[in-house]
Amino acid sequence: MKISNKHDMKYLYDVSKVAQGVDYWFYKLLAYCLNIYEVDGLPESLPAREVLMNLILTGHSVIFKDKGKLVTTKTTLYDFDLYYRPTKATYGNVKLFSRTLNLGSDSEVVYLNKIQGNVLTNQAVDSGLATFISRYAKLLADVESTLSIYLVNMRLSAFPVAKTQAIKDNIIEFFRKLEAGERAVITDDLVIEAFKAVEIAGTRVNDRLNDIIIARDKILAMFFRDIGIKMEQPVKMAQLTDDEVNADDRLLVINVEDMLEEMKEGFERVNNMFGTNITVKIADRYKKEVKEDNTDGNTNDQGKSESEGSGNDTSRTE
Repeated sequence: MKISNKHDMKYLYDVSKVAQGVDYWFYKLLAYCLNIYEVDGLPESLPAREVLMNLILTGHSVIFKDKGKLVTTKTTLYDFDLYYRPTKATYGNVKLFSRTLNLGSDSEVVYLNKIQGNVLTNQAVDSGLATFISRYAKLLADVESTLSIYLVNMRLSAFPVAKTQAIKDNIIEFFRKLEAGERAVITDDLVIEAFKAVEIAGTRVNDRLNDIIIARDKILAMFFRDIGIKMEQPVKMAQLTDDEVNADDRLLVINVEDMLEEMKEGFERVNNMFGTNITVKIADRYKKEVKEDNTDGNTNDQGKSESEGSGNDTSRTE
């Protein structure tokens, strides 16, 4: 965003506004989720980004042919069978127009997880990650709004209180000159009688500020944990058992391995119908790696002994 006047505050991004913060974090977290999986073997007419965007935001991606080419678009599933599994899909697209698709006949659907858009009813549920991302976007926006407000409040030791508009204008002009580095003097005697300063409650603002920053980092860590992505985690193997190392797997809110298996099944259906060879995997940079911290201070990959000397990748991924 171009700022026409860098000294004009109205052109600056207001971090304290929660609505703007939610938008900011939603798209940041969405971009992260889009990079978790790699889809290969797709024809040029079917970009991986569009497939993954549909999966993450709607929980499914319907793949079909349009003018002889495989495509996907945002669809609505309906006409459920005995087990409330959708049998049809419909869409409206300015380039593809509108159409009704018969799943398993002229189209196939790939789901993100086993919820598959319904829970013992034909009422649609969020089987994607839109709600999941939105919840964390709101938490992060709340924290950063509080952080921004605290940072501004730290500039004051007291809140100015004026009884009249004239006194208010006089005080505002005083602070403006002070902020600009000019000498400021109040000459109106009425200010002394009609103005007072209210001390800001609490003296440990710095401690609270640090707590807010820690809370922001903790929420981000919770997001990574809940989605099942494990970054490199050094542990002392002499002190931890395998069960302890992997204990947090049972606490996952969303597991990328489970989603991977569901997507594999869906793409296999697509391959059978259209003769493609589409595959999906977790991106290498997001695979879980647990490294062993030996007593001699050296760090080795756990699991290396199983493949050492074979020339294969020795990283242990789960």
